[in-house]
Amino acid sequence: MAKDISVYIRELLFKHDCLIIPGFGAFIGNYFPSHVDRNEGLFYPPVRRITFNRHLTGNDGLLIGHISSHLNIPYVESRDIVNTWAEELRNKILAGNSVILDHLGTFSLNREGTIIFEPDSTVNYLLSSYGLTSYQRQPVTDFDVRTKMLEHQRKPSVSQPSMKRLLTRAAVIIPVLVALALVPFNDNLFKGKMEESTLNPLAKAELEFNREQIVADTIAVPAVGEPVKKIPAEVTVAEVIKPSRPAVIVEEYRYMIITGSFKTEDNALMMIEKLRKSGYDPEMTGGPDGYLRVSAISYATIDEAKAAHSKMIQKYPGAWIHKSR
Repeated sequence: MAKDISVYIRELLFKHDCLIIPGFGAFIGNYFPSHVDRNEGLFYPPVRRITFNRHLTGNDGLLIGHISSHLNIPYVESRDIVNTWAEELRNKILAGNSVILDHLGTFSLNREGTIIFEPDSTVNYLLSSYGLTSYQRQPVTDFDVRTKMLEHQRKPSVSQPSMKRLLTRAAVIIPVLVALALVPFNDNLFKGKMEESTLNPLAKAELEFNREQIVADTIAVPAVGEPVKKIPAEVTVAEVIKPSRPAVIVEEYRYMIITGSFKTEDNALMMIEKLRKSGYDPEMTGGPDGYLRVSAISYATIDEAKAAHSKMIQKYPGAWIHKSR
């Protein structure tokens, strides 16, 4: 009885895509990528299946050399082992018997007397898929990401206070405001009764000198022959230098182009990053009801803001102009 060499064939098929059995045929490994059976919900890893080609019978020395090295026997003796095993396998098949090679497949004859091979589909000869098996997972249905995002944005993050609670707060706050409005405010109550003094003997002389210099620069020079008016010592610099008219405080406004208003800070930061990548200088400001407004750019005049807004709405249709201090 010939020595069984199927174990050496399996070892080589894990490393090579083609293995020839001299005088018998060749085992060929075919790669199949991972795929999904949607009807059954099965996910299959990538595999390499074995097929048989009876026309490739030339000796490439791979199998004989591997057996010779593994058994530490001469090449000629290893070749005789392979030829004997192949001849015995062929005789069994031609006799009408089905020959099963463990973890390889089954050889048999068809009606035309041709040797056919049925591979073992339970074995995966792809080393990169070692340990991976098929698994079943039903696909997710009736799930729309856009709908979930809209529901998340519409959901209020802050609960609204009840009417009863608002009335309770108003009953406490309104009397306090009325009392504050009726009681006159006297800032003298908060002024201290302490007098400031200094231990520096030159401080008084320096203050007097500065007062005289300021007064001299402020009062107009008298005409020739007119006596110079002296300023009483009790007159302060503030009384001499009086502004001719009160100062006018000019409030400056800027016009911001708002591209979005968001309830959460994460969404506002995403818009800021998007505007910054587009070349704008965005900033985030507060809005009513706790919303965060994101501005792409701001201008000093309304005309500049309108000109930029007409271009901005092409990319951000919901943008508007906001006047801010």
